[in-house]
Amino acid sequence: MHDVVIVGAGPGGSAAAYYLAKQGLDVLLLDKAEFPRDKTCGDGLTPRALKVLEDMNLLAELQEVGWRINGVELHAAHGSIMKAPIPKENGYLDQLLIVPRLKLDDRIRQRALSAGVSFHSPVRVRGVEQEDGHVCIRGDHNGKPAKYEARLAIMAVGANMGMLSQLGILNYKPKTILAARGYYEGVSGLSDRVQAHFQDVPLPGYAWVFPISETAANIGIGFWKTDLPWRKQPPSARAALKLWIDQNAKIKAMLAGAEPLGPIRGYPLRVDFPTAPTYQGRILLVGEAAGLVSPLTGEGIDFALESSRLAGGYISEMFAAGDFSAARLAGYDKMLRDHFQRVFVFLTYLRRVYINPLLMSRAVKATNKFPELKDTLTNILMGHEDAASMITFSAFRKVVFGF
Repeated sequence: MHDVVIVGAGPGGSAAAYYLAKQGLDVLLLDKAEFPRDKTCGDGLTPRALKVLEDMNLLAELQEVGWRINGVELHAAHGSIMKAPIPKENGYLDQLLIVPRLKLDDRIRQRALSAGVSFHSPVRVRGVEQEDGHVCIRGDHNGKPAKYEARLAIMAVGANMGMLSQLGILNYKPKTILAARGYYEGVSGLSDRVQAHFQDVPLPGYAWVFPISETAANIGIGFWKTDLPWRKQPPSARAALKLWIDQNAKIKAMLAGAEPLGPIRGYPLRVDFPTAPTYQGRILLVGEAAGLVSPLTGEGIDFALESSRLAGGYISEMFAAGDFSAARLAGYDKMLRDHFQRVFVFLTYLRRVYINPLLMSRAVKATNKFPELKDTLTNILMGHEDAASMITFSAFRKVVFGF
């Protein structure tokens, strides 16, 4: 009987395992894949993510294998460009880090193991049952039947909505961002800035160029499915990315001498945290399994790490008090709501700007006329907690009316 069994050894699952083991709990981490393994993602680590990784004593190691980013570029639909440094706000670092998931996930997992976490893979979970005072997880380990028992379980299964539906936790089909990315070598025009492009992309959505070296980049696209009949959208994110690469003059020039490093891969992203379930009895959810992906940018690693650190603290207190009552379990949801709900509701509302290319172009033009708006827009894109307070009447007036 373990204290906690965690299903999913991505950033969220491994970080939760680390924080729980640091408090002396017996933690077992399960994953369906052998590590190291790749994961389709944009690979970006925001200042929020870096803050948690620094707390885990992993930042210096990741800075050696990642690519440091010092600024952002926004390319609006009508040709305007905003270039801005990453601002240093509220104790966050003034940088981003691009680390391919093949490297990132395994290093976080290894950090958890060094804290005393046990790890089993490949384990394919077939079912999770809540019994008297504990949770029973059944599946296959190396092709043989396996059974794991714990006082609590954490599901860190990302966008695996099928498993959550099977468990009865998710009883609706969440709206998702459709995304795709590919790696390219021999890319020209890269710098220490990430690029976000709004021209020639399905709206609401954007394309990105995230450098991973001086000559290589993670290039991708993400868009939100819309039911508006007058907005024609590609059938898939992979098709959208291929179309953008073929049509956008800037990206065609950057990729003129480049070669793809493998195929383009697509993936969905859940962004429904404001209405998503976060627990069911003794089964708790972290990261994307709880819909914790930015509804504005599609970034989810930072919220996975942050929610896992919060979960580690909350669960440790439950064990210290010996309290696994229904009220204490419900308090887990309240804890997450208190921390994330306001910023997610705000970012969901702000996403409407993406639907209107005119407003996005005005926002980018306004930052060049009023440089103080650059920090505001960049902080919002980083998903900082006080992002909502940055949208003042003065900022709105400058964007919409230009004065």
